[in-house]
Amino acid sequence: MRSLWPVIAAFPVLFPALTPAQDTNTVLGANPQLSDGTQAMQNGDWQRGIELTLRGLAETVSASDRAVGLANLCAAHAALQQFQKALEFCDQSIAIDDSNWRAWQNRAACHLGLGNIEESLRDLQRGLSINPDSDALQKTLAIAREREKLQQERMQQLIES
Repeated sequence: MRSLWPVIAAFPVLFPALTPAQDTNTVLGANPQLSDGTQAMQNGDWQRGIELTLRGLAETVSASDRAVGLANLCAAHAALQQFQKALEFCDQSIAIDDSNWRAWQNRAACHLGLGNIEESLRDLQRGLSINPDSDALQKTLAIAREREKLQQERMQQLIES
């Protein structure tokens, strides 16, 4: 199963087009429902992808496949702007495998969607500690820093008024 790149409709600038993971383990065909769920998500059919992935996770799968499936569920729910639900799946994925930078990326995006800039920055730092060369993490970090700056400016304006 392929780990999904986070594609979140609410943040089109934040995330480039969905691309297959090239630096994570890929298990194709080991669990057809997980693979089909990934494919559906890559095609933007989020709901079908969620359903297939949940069915695939109901079967016995390896811990690494379970972590990737949960990270994919996080990305799909985030794409549907269900950020709180998405966070639950990210947390479950990270609890199994905290070395998947894409899960940290997904979680950071969810936190941005919820307006939790500090939490997003912490997740991005963790992701960058795993993959410091990730363009996606760097782009998301720049957006989070810009939002942090805007938030600080608004606070300063409130204090001064």
